[in-house]
Amino acid sequence: MTAQSFEPQAAYYPIRVVSNETGVNAITLRAWERRYGLITPKRTEKGHRLYTEDDIRLIKQVVALLNRGIPISQARAMLDHSQTGVTTITNQPQPSQWHQYREQLTRAVNEFDDAQLANIFDEVSQFFPIDIALRFLLMPIYNHLTENVTQALGVARLRFYAGFLQARLAWRLAEPSDDRHGPSILVANCSNDDEISLLLMAILVKQLGLRPVWFSGWLSCEHSAELMQQQGWQAALMQLPSNPSDQHLLQLGHLIRETGKPIFVLGQPASFNERLRKLGAISLGDDLQQSALNVRDLLTDPNL
Repeated sequence: MTAQSFEPQAAYYPIRVVSNETGVNAITLRAWERRYGLITPKRTEKGHRLYTEDDIRLIKQVVALLNRGIPISQARAMLDHSQTGVTTITNQPQPSQWHQYREQLTRAVNEFDDAQLANIFDEVSQFFPIDIALRFLLMPIYNHLTENVTQALGVARLRFYAGFLQARLAWRLAEPSDDRHGPSILVANCSNDDEISLLLMAILVKQLGLRPVWFSGWLSCEHSAELMQQQGWQAALMQLPSNPSDQHLLQLGHLIRETGKPIFVLGQPASFNERLRKLGAISLGDDLQQSALNVRDLLTDPNL
């Protein structure tokens, strides 16, 4: 392959740098390029993609639109129109791609169709960052199923979907990455609740260059303290019950004292923040993307 000509004064960035800068993984960036022609990176003689500052700026604009719930299929048209001074795409509202995905996903869950469920997940995760897919599609379905457990087969459908989603998120977390050189973090569930939010947090901090080590299922604070002391992990990300008992908080305090390391806690309402702070824990909010950035900053910024 012949390398494209480069502007001598321009700065070019490899895909891993762009992924870290924008929060969009390399697989999704390549999919946006192939299917939507969203970005056209230059290529080296060996075919490696190189991106400009303008490409990075465009990707961030697309992510901002996705964060507003606008599907990728409409995002490029909106950007093109905004650049020409047009503020609307058409006079008629376009069908919601998210709505279509929700209908397909709901039908697959209602029919316990794991093959169709896998197909939808694979398509969505290819074209959308995982946190956006969870926010606008995967978690709304989970919340709907949670709210309707009293209906016929409601519990079965919730457990079917939750099991599938946790398995897929765990698989995403286990994907190899060459870009993780930051602090290592023990990720453990000290509750009997679903681990979906915990797994998503682990994926987000991994995308930011940290090295989460996930333990499936319930793991006590005592075991976590022992693991951290033996393995030398620099921090822990813990999920406590949504309404932790005094015993849970006592064990968490013991973990913090024994390790002397930052302990990030997920899953509690704001009413527990003061008690967690007094224990020395760092409580994470509902905005998982911002929480992941906070974890990264606290563990990597020498000025903090």
